[in-house]
Amino acid sequence: MEWVWAGFGMGLLGSFHCAGMCGPIALSLPFSTNNQYSHLTGNVLYQLGRVTTYGIIGFIFGFIGRGFSLAGIQQPLSIGIGILMILLVLLPKLFNTHQSPSILKNVILGVKKSLAKYLHKRGYFALYTTGVLNGFLPCGLVYMALLGAIGIGSPMQSGLFMVFFGLGTFPMMFGIALTGKFISLKWRRLFNKAVPYFIVILGIIFILRGLGIGIKYLSPSDGALQIQQTEECH
Repeated sequence: MEWVWAGFGMGLLGSFHCAGMCGPIALSLPFSTNNQYSHLTGNVLYQLGRVTTYGIIGFIFGFIGRGFSLAGIQQPLSIGIGILMILLVLLPKLFNTHQSPSILKNVILGVKKSLAKYLHKRGYFALYTTGVLNGFLPCGLVYMALLGAIGIGSPMQSGLFMVFFGLGTFPMMFGIALTGKFISLKWRRLFNKAVPYFIVILGIIFILRGLGIGIKYLSPSDGALQIQQTEECH
């Protein structure tokens, strides 16, 4: 369960970043203005659409981590992901190439076109689908969370990690869509400054987990980790 709360905390702090990146989409949603119940329901469905996408992607990436686990290299992978998380925070310019594979650019373009189409449609299904598509938009914070999902190495736990990451962003994005207002720039900047510290802490946790130094829950020994992985398989 520690990964669940880590994902929630990452999403909660990162939601102030989401306010700037995805806030305009939330403000553009065609909610019903005649019925308060319909407005609230549509807002919840939009948010759950995003959470659904995060959960599915986390589940898929969990299989990647599981593959490393079955190959016997989950612990080195956990250490590597922890180090990468810290480097992404401390040395962001080293990874800021602005280059993406052509196939990825085409996928993102297709998502944006579909999103633009659904933004002009009314109804619960359209709002939920808008949220699902929104979850596929490129986001550095989501990419960071997916690194964590791979490091966990369990499809179910990785999926839950990303679901709770999405739920952490829920209050902020729900509030923006509900009130039509952004949180003040001052507070957004304040919480944005806290996000890198949280990611570094999460990176350290991944490193400790990979080292297997015998700290219960935080850094179980090799034997305890293998028993945990065996239980997850069944």
